[in-house]
Amino acid sequence: MVVFASVVGCAVALTAYRALTSDADAYFASHRQITAQVLSIDDRSPAISRRAGTRAEVAWVDGSGVRHTGTTRLRGDQTEEARVRIWIDGGGRPAPPPLGPAGFIVSPLLLGLFAAGATWSVMLLAESGRRVWIARHAMAGWDREWRAQTDLER
Repeated sequence: MVVFASVVGCAVALTAYRALTSDADAYFASHRQITAQVLSIDDRSPAISRRAGTRAEVAWVDGSGVRHTGTTRLRGDQTEEARVRIWIDGGGRPAPPPLGPAGFIVSPLLLGLFAAGATWSVMLLAESGRRVWIARHAMAGWDREWRAQTDLER
């Protein structure tokens, strides 16, 4: 059971990794990184929001010389900088950064472990159900034999 669950977990992890790399390729094909000027930082954001990044208004000039502004989230180490690197999508709007290297390792690993655990649990439940079914049929057979034996002795 453990070997089969491990094979299922590895297959799920590999599938998740391939899906993530495919999504990353699509992301890098449609997004690009630019340098933007920080205009203002929203210090009023709650502490839970600050962990996800502080909101900031940024401005940048595109390749054709047109100035754009937008709102993005800055990491804690970026809030002191006047110029930051941000990601923009194909429409020229600020976008969240792509998944980092740790995400490419941790996400498929956790998904594979979850799939292996779920597979093992289902197989363990099926095995327990099979044992209960066999025990009930064995007891019913012994009961029939016992009744047949007692009927003969009467």
